[in-house]
Amino acid sequence: MKADVSVIMPAAGLSLRMGAGVRKPFLMIGEKPVFFYTLEKFCKLERVKEIIFVVNEKDRSTVIEKWSDELKDYKVTKIVTGGEQRQDSISNGLSQLDPDTEIILVHDAVRPLVKQDEIEEVIKSTEEKGAAILASPMKLTVKRVNPSHEIIETVPRHDLWMAQTPQGFKRDLIINAYNKIKDTNEEFTDDAEVVEKAGHTVGIVPGSYDNIKITTREDLKLAESLLVKG
Repeated sequence: MKADVSVIMPAAGLSLRMGAGVRKPFLMIGEKPVFFYTLEKFCKLERVKEIIFVVNEKDRSTVIEKWSDELKDYKVTKIVTGGEQRQDSISNGLSQLDPDTEIILVHDAVRPLVKQDEIEEVIKSTEEKGAAILASPMKLTVKRVNPSHEIIETVPRHDLWMAQTPQGFKRDLIINAYNKIKDTNEEFTDDAEVVEKAGHTVGIVPGSYDNIKITTREDLKLAESLLVKG
């Protein structure tokens, strides 16, 4: 029997790089906010039983007031307040999981271009390996530099991959990994890093270069061209 899947969707970042006065998940593409395009990709998957939407504490009341009824149609079961750092937000989401869930996906609310077949491949790989993430091979030339901005070396890129989301984990694995970092001050940039630190191998599922994280105005324009203008 296939395991139930829960999605934790963080949307609590400060969005400092965008400089739009509105947090990135709530920027409009066409007639709806970015995060609705992202939700659509997951709520249509039969195995996804719930989506936990993690928002900045300043946004929670607005989200509930404007969209709470509509979000139920997208399988959003809980609207949770995020924390100071990403790992705090994910921990808050983990604490609200349905007890029957066996597979956890974490996906950025501002990655609306992910493909449903990619999500399904991450779920499949997670079932096989315990942990798996979507990623794409590095195609740029990477330079390591010193504090004076002088090149120290060119980094070989044949074994470098750019991490994306969704990132998938078996329930006990990710919860135990997060418990191990609960009292540390170390900052983690993604959930795979937390699981790696706990000593577990994380698999890679090749993903599309289109699966961008919207962080700049240029990203927003690209997403709009792909989602609305086609």
